[in-house]
This record gives sequence, C-alpha cells and structure tokens, in this order.
Amino acid sequence: MIVLGIALATVASFLASAALYAIPAVSTLIARTSTPRPGLPVAVQMLTVVVRSLLAAGLIAGLMATAGWHGAGAGALLGLALSVLPLTLLSGGVIHENTAVPAAGVHLLDWVVKLVLTGAIVGLFL
Repeated sequence: MIVLGIALATVASFLASAALYAIPAVSTLIARTSTPRPGLPVAVQMLTVVVRSLLAAGLIAGLMATAGWHGAGAGALLGLALSVLPLTLLSGGVIHENTAVPAAGVHLLDWVVKLVLTGAIVGLFL
C-alpha cells in the first residue's frame, strides 16, 4: 500500500506545483526574476520535478515508517517540519547568490505545500 501512497503523493505534488506556477502573477514573477537553463527542454524540466517529488515522498514514507507514525495529520506535520530544509537552501540563495526574495518566497511556498501535501497523502497509507 505504501508504494501506492508514494505514487499518489508524487502525482499530487507535481499537480500542486504546476497549479502554483500557472497562476499568472506567479509565472510573471518567476519569468522576470529567473534565468532558465539554456538548452534544457521543458519535458526534461518537468521530469525532474516528478523525480524530486518521488524522492521527497519516499523520504517522508521512510521517516514515517521508521518512526512508527501513521495518519494524514502526522504526515502533514512531518512535511511542515521538513520545510526547514528548503528554507535554509533558499535563504542561502538569497544571501549568497542574489536570488530575488519574491522568487525564493514562491519556491519556498511551493516546497511547503508539496511537503505538507505529500506527508498527508503518504500518512494515509501507513
């Protein structure tokens, strides 16, 4: 059952991310403040989002199973706690690489939503 939970969480995470970045104000902000990697097809970029989502879902499932945690609430709380990791990485980008704060904020929101959603879904299957 956990494999199904990981798969569903991966798809939900991808869709949540796609919905966020499809919001006109968000897509305009990201287009204005980010530089796309030249030569990397959109399909490859989307595949990397799926792979990252799969890795996050697997990590959350492994942590929950190891800790003996069950349920959507426990999974959502774990996802929220894990949000400190993208926060530290994105703050480093703001401080050291001059990443625009609004763009980093959007990326952080993306990860917080994905991690909480992923945790809740995975938790339903544990």
